[in-house]
Amino acid sequence: MRCREHFAVAFRYANGMIGHEDLQTRLAVRTTMWHTMVALRVVPINANSGLDKPAVTAHRPAPTVVAVCLFLLLVFSTTTVFVRDAWALQSFQIGVFALLAAYLIVGIRRGKEHIAGGLAPWLVYMIPLWGLIQILAHTTTSSVETREAVLRWGALAGVFFLTQTVARTRTARRDILSAFLIFATAMAVLCLTQLFTSEGHVLWIFPTGYPDVYATFPYYNNYAQFVELALPIALWRALREGWRSWWYALAGGLLYASVIGSASRAGSVLCTAELLTMLAIGLVRLRDPETGLPTRSTTAILVMVPVLAAAFTLAVGWERVWLRFQQNDPYLVRREFIVAAADMARRRPLTGYGLGTFPEVYQRYAIKDFPFYANHTHNDWAEFAADGGVPFLLLVLIPFAACIPAAVRNPWGLGLIAVMLHACVDYPFPRPAVSGWMLLMLALLYMTRMSEETSQRKAKPVISDEASSQGAA
Repeated sequence: MRCREHFAVAFRYANGMIGHEDLQTRLAVRTTMWHTMVALRVVPINANSGLDKPAVTAHRPAPTVVAVCLFLLLVFSTTTVFVRDAWALQSFQIGVFALLAAYLIVGIRRGKEHIAGGLAPWLVYMIPLWGLIQILAHTTTSSVETREAVLRWGALAGVFFLTQTVARTRTARRDILSAFLIFATAMAVLCLTQLFTSEGHVLWIFPTGYPDVYATFPYYNNYAQFVELALPIALWRALREGWRSWWYALAGGLLYASVIGSASRAGSVLCTAELLTMLAIGLVRLRDPETGLPTRSTTAILVMVPVLAAAFTLAVGWERVWLRFQQNDPYLVRREFIVAAADMARRRPLTGYGLGTFPEVYQRYAIKDFPFYANHTHNDWAEFAADGGVPFLLLVLIPFAACIPAAVRNPWGLGLIAVMLHACVDYPFPRPAVSGWMLLMLALLYMTRMSEETSQRKAKPVISDEASSQGAA
């Protein structure tokens, strides 16, 4: 092509159509253009040139793939919570470790991770290490039980880390919450439909060995804790999502009614508190900026949410939970377990007896005999102090307590506070079907807090520049 262009220019010069100077100029321009086109084909163009925040490099794994795999692992853990065999829990742990290893290996050259900073989030990774220290120092009464606890806490720490890596943006966090809410609503529908007809069978097929089953949970308190995490998401979006609010109000009603139907006393109290708190927040915060009064849509939702919750509750029935509230001593058995755990913590306040060893050590400190197996203290905080000592209690407590202000600022995270309170009378942490979602919510709150702090730091120079310009004027 280059030869034909030069021949055409030479032909015009030979016939007197162009002069000598014009000939040299045209040949130079055409030669320069040809070399430029060749260079563009050889040299790759950096589309991110000049950008302050370059696009994701090719070495970074797709966040969507990681998020989907992590979500499916949590769903698997929840849907197999009724399985007593070890394969279900071990499959969840292996899946999390494999996903974590793949993420780190594939993205090993990507540089520093943008995850939540500060002491509190990093303490989460120290939790499984405490069990390893107990094994190496020979301070655990059962290395087998402590190893199992280390693997469980290690998988939960992996969930916490992976959630942060895929929840860097507001859109990603919203998508994760949406997926969790859809799954929780499906579980609530399953709970309500099989509550009085399944006879202890999940999906009316798989036997659990228990007289009742709540969706896939054999224990009503664990199911209530699962719902406590999802209910504020539905209620908060019902107050803010405009024409889609009816769907979130419907989801909130189903979730609330399923907890009442499960007859969990603590769950009923905490879910009712979540409902009332969210309605109060709606009255205070969601107002018309001009009049200062609640808008019509907000008022309609504030009426619709409790009406739907009451309607579904009446449909499923509240008699079972009311009968449980009539018990003379609702803290029976739990009191004796907590006294024993407190005695264990006093004996070994620094090291504890080993993570996961409470069922074995409990008999030494029991103040009363019961005709059943004491699997847990029914107070996770007391059990943490008994198993790992006061240092382990702080390792778990500080990361969750530090996120409370973020949960207050972002009401969709109030469910985490509710489960922390529920842990005072039961055991959500030993069940990855609950604690896995807890660590996911914890990571989302920390990433939201980091995003808020970043926005505030970016806004400060703008404010100072404006103030200096006004002072100069």
